[in-house]
Amino acid sequence: MAKREKLLAKAKNSPQNMSFQELEALAAAYGLPLEPGGSHYVQRLPDGTKNTIKREGKKVKRWYVQDVVEAIETFSHE
Repeated sequence: MAKREKLLAKAKNSPQNMSFQELEALAAAYGLPLEPGGSHYVQRLPDGTKNTIKREGKKVKRWYVQDVVEAIETFSHE
């Protein structure tokens, strides 16, 4: 299993334990990178919408992880 598949499995099974670095690596691996935008990071999606993710400490809130997973499942065709 490749690293991105392991990160995706962790995001689905244990979203409350994802670090921001892991989430950033996961999003980039699937071609949907997070871009810094002040105190938040923005994930611009192919349909013109965006996910906004606030970086607070080392861990990421589970709903931000779930938003990124949903975007990967919707827009990644690999």
